[in-house]
Amino acid sequence: MFKVNYKGYLQSYFTNSYKNRRISYSYRTNGDPTKAGGVTTRYDEKVDLKENLFILKKESVPALITSEKYVSNLNNYRRAAKFEMTMTKFPNSAPRYNATSWEDVSKRIFKSSGFGGEIAKTNYYKNDLAQVLANSNSEIEKTFGIYNFVKSKMKWNQGYGIFVSDGVRKAYKNGLGNVAEINLMLTSMLRSAGLNANPVLISTRSHGVPMFPTIDGFNYVISSVVFKDGSYALLDATEPYSLPNLLPPRTINWNGRMVKSDGTSVSIDLVPKKHSSEDNMISIKISDDVVTGLMRTKLTNYKAYAFRVNNNHVKDESTQAKLEEKYNIEIDNFRITNKTSSKPISRMIKFSSEDLIETIGGKLYIQPLLFLTETSNPFKSEKRNFPVDFVTPWQEKNTISIDIPAGYKVESVPETMAISMAENYGTFKFQVLQSPKKIKILAIAQINKAVFTPEFYPELKEFYNRMVKKQSEKIVLVKE
Repeated sequence: MFKVNYKGYLQSYFTNSYKNRRISYSYRTNGDPTKAGGVTTRYDEKVDLKENLFILKKESVPALITSEKYVSNLNNYRRAAKFEMTMTKFPNSAPRYNATSWEDVSKRIFKSSGFGGEIAKTNYYKNDLAQVLANSNSEIEKTFGIYNFVKSKMKWNQGYGIFVSDGVRKAYKNGLGNVAEINLMLTSMLRSAGLNANPVLISTRSHGVPMFPTIDGFNYVISSVVFKDGSYALLDATEPYSLPNLLPPRTINWNGRMVKSDGTSVSIDLVPKKHSSEDNMISIKISDDVVTGLMRTKLTNYKAYAFRVNNNHVKDESTQAKLEEKYNIEIDNFRITNKTSSKPISRMIKFSSEDLIETIGGKLYIQPLLFLTETSNPFKSEKRNFPVDFVTPWQEKNTISIDIPAGYKVESVPETMAISMAENYGTFKFQVLQSPKKIKILAIAQINKAVFTPEFYPELKEFYNRMVKKQSEKIVLVKE
């Protein structure tokens, strides 16, 4: 007996029918050759069965659009049907049921020597753990102390999997291991410290969302700690720049499965709750069509994580060159702080540019957000059949201060605007304040939901349309 599992938008293309069939077969049994009269007996049998026929008849099946932005893994939405064998029944034998639940799968994984058995091993790190915990008293202190120790002690060999390869002891000795070895080791240490720690099984973004319960549905494991107040922290010690509840984006794929010490399991949401933010403050002066300015930027959560992953392995000069190309500016001074700490990234840029102002008929035309202006909508398709995935909720705040050059006055500025999506899923606020010598622009875009279903796509697209249009309006200065 089979069960069909659909993904994508294929189900409506099938027609289903049934057909009765009869199978004839024969088999032989051998008599005992040591006894008199031992002979071979032939048996002829017939079995009546019912076939379930699935027929796919569809021409010109629409292709998945691969150029769309904010997509997790297109294979999750590619049209497909998979048939899972749920039961077998042979003549003269009891039925054998193969279908399992995620609870059953989790128990089987936990009972494996390459998983639960590795968590139970503790002798190899006892002395080191005692030193780590010497000055730790609270749950938070113990968690951070152990987590940071494992991150500094272990290096990830880029190996995935939910089972160990060489084992936690050898990995600990060599300071090198796969995902399971590092994070099962972390879980074991946290438990040894008296914390309520459990491994969490995950299917990564590249692996896809599993369609039905199977051990192969998981290819990654992280750790978790549930605190006495009911809150919890998700931990991945394979990444030097990850933090509690700030997992590598590859792991943020809907839900994971927390496996408790007794082998039972519960589903756990992996999507971040905190906003990742980028806060830019720019002040500029205009002289002879040349703009000089100072930009200060603060990055938090995944914005800071992405910056560290993309830039910490290169020299600041290379990062500076990329910014000059991206913003079409010349950077005269450049400084970054908190590159390796858990604090927000802080960046300062002194710059100049001859391309931020248009002079037409003696008037100066300035884009309010300068080189931070969104010039096009990333959502261009009329409709979308798979979710928009931002990975995390986010906020971008831009504060621009423009000194009005001598001899000029304001002719016009964009009007204030505030828009929001249904359910408060997103907001955009835009405001221009002016005085005789200065113009101040404040623009805040915020998305409060990490994943948007296809049904919400039209509203999200229109939200971006209005946001881009407002940012494209110009400030106009004229000579006094």
